Amino acid sequence: MRIDHVVWDWNGTLFDDGDALVRATVEAFARSGLAEVTLAAYQEHFTRPISEFYDRLAGRALSAAEQLALDRHFHDAYTGFLAQAVLHPQAAAALTEWQDAGRTQSLLSMFPHGRLVALAQFTDIAHFFSHVDGMHADESPRKEPHLRLHLDRLGIDPAHVLVVGDSVDDVHAARACGVRALLYHPPEQPLVSHARVRALGVPVARGLPEVVRWALAESDREHHGV
Repeated sequence: MRIDHVVWDWNGTLFDDGDALVRATVEAFARSGLAEVTLAAYQEHFTRPISEFYDRLAGRALSAAEQLALDRHFHDAYTGFLAQAVLHPQAAAALTEWQDAGRTQSLLSMFPHGRLVALAQFTDIAHFFSHVDGMHADESPRKEPHLRLHLDRLGIDPAHVLVVGDSVDDVHAARACGVRALLYHPPEQPLVSHARVRALGVPVARGLPEVVRWALAESDREHHGV
């Protein structure tokens, strides 16, 4: 069916902070005296909730105190790297092209909502989105229920929606909600290993304009019964 709406992910997709996420995780584990984290380990093990991700990186079930310490160290480190992170250089062009095609789009992020909408990098593109949902303190740390609530707010038939994100969790959440997914997999520093990408079995885009071209072409193919 025609794709009328794109739900964009924020971190690592429209917001080019992949390096900051990895570096903050590496630093959090180092400050906690835990096993060294490599980029390959990050790509292979990332999942939500983050507590499960940390267990995977550590190779064991971490205690509640260890999880709290990691969370604190991560956010301290990430805040330090945040000022260096920028909006993806292709973001505005991709969002404009989709809007000019007469389609709608929204933003769904696991980043705290209040901090998200206050970011200068976000305000530059806020006008493109019909809805913006970051995380609130009382919400599940998993992406699926967050997406399900977002879709309810949109009031759009899920068959006409495409979720675009850079994580396996974006794909799993979309499938659980009956929505198509496309994985954004940047060539410079992808946050998903190539093996995991192949196992997902979904369309993959290396750049944000490619996401829009794929979505428009997919709609055109279906419209003409190709």
